[in-house]
Amino acid sequence: MSELVGATAESIDPAVCPFDHHAPRTAQQVWDTYADLRSRDTARSDLYGGFYVLTRFAEVRAAARDHATFSSAGGHRIPAIGTGRSLPIDVDPPRHAEYRRLFTDRVTPASVAELEPFLRRLIGGLVREFHKAGGGDFVPDVALAMPLAVLTEVVGFSEETVSNLRRLTEQSWTRVTDASLDEARRELREVVQSEIARHRSERPSDYLTTMLSAEVDGRAIEDDELERILLTFAIAGHETTANAAAWLVHFIASDDTLQLALRNDPTLIPAYVEESLRLGTPAQAFARETTGQVEVGACPIPAGERVLLAYGAANRDERQYDRPEQFDVVRGSRGHLAFGFGIHQCPGALLARTELRLMLDALLSVPPIRSDGPPQFDGLMGGIHLGPRALPIRFDSAEVTP
Repeated sequence: MSELVGATAESIDPAVCPFDHHAPRTAQQVWDTYADLRSRDTARSDLYGGFYVLTRFAEVRAAARDHATFSSAGGHRIPAIGTGRSLPIDVDPPRHAEYRRLFTDRVTPASVAELEPFLRRLIGGLVREFHKAGGGDFVPDVALAMPLAVLTEVVGFSEETVSNLRRLTEQSWTRVTDASLDEARRELREVVQSEIARHRSERPSDYLTTMLSAEVDGRAIEDDELERILLTFAIAGHETTANAAAWLVHFIASDDTLQLALRNDPTLIPAYVEESLRLGTPAQAFARETTGQVEVGACPIPAGERVLLAYGAANRDERQYDRPEQFDVVRGSRGHLAFGFGIHQCPGALLARTELRLMLDALLSVPPIRSDGPPQFDGLMGGIHLGPRALPIRFDSAEVTP
């Protein structure tokens, strides 16, 4: 039996609960739900065929690091219907490294640094237009528009493709509990297939064109593999960053003291980004499957069980963070699990952080922002993603500050 974090000689049975990460009500009380689950040691939901839920920071981090025991091959969603998988998220070593390389080659520190002038122009323009309009719903106008536009530059998706991504992604989330991943994303795959055909015909000078001749394990990449990789680029490349951007602006617009401190000291921007990522984790949970019996705390989890690693719960664990419900920029929250941990840690984390940093910098060039109504939360999209779906924002003044 493998041991994972604080095993004791006396094993206990997990608390059975009706935790449903797909239910809209879960998002409405998600932090209270997580606190209750953390108090249970290890919990097991009886929904979707049954699955365990890890919510404590040390246990979630250890499980994410132990990819041999907590396999990703069964899919990162619960339920995982059918055999269709996302790449490289749903693959174990050694194949995982081959697929992941296709991501990391595009978002190296050097390549992100080269992208920064483009990002600064793009994000600055979006913020200026938002200010010129007097505010509005920050989610479609900036939080979503930003990463979607970045996809055209980073990957090479056309503007037409990008214009369809959000609608089709949201449509797919409504089907993941009763359809296979491939069926839920059928329209998305068709869009990606059209992009591949366009790139084969026109050969534009972008990253997608280079991927057409990519190799995996010394052989040419197959179209099915390329489609799945591009879908991960498309979905993760905008969903996570958009949620993170909306959370960050929500926290600042809702707290005058927080915003004033940032305006008085812009060097705090990186700390604000990290604390916001911790407090408003954009990707709340990913699933694994045990390859052997493992003991989490004092709870044995048999082999072949589905396990949900609740990153959002772990990032608010009082065992790891003092006053975890508070936005505290001096706590030094880097090391949080907002981008996962281990071999499956988000390869685009640096790019997302750069976008968030530049967004805050751009917002400091316009008057202070204020909440203009409560944010709207529709639930954990796909049972994973959480962020404001609507975020009304207004400005204190119509004049741009020096």
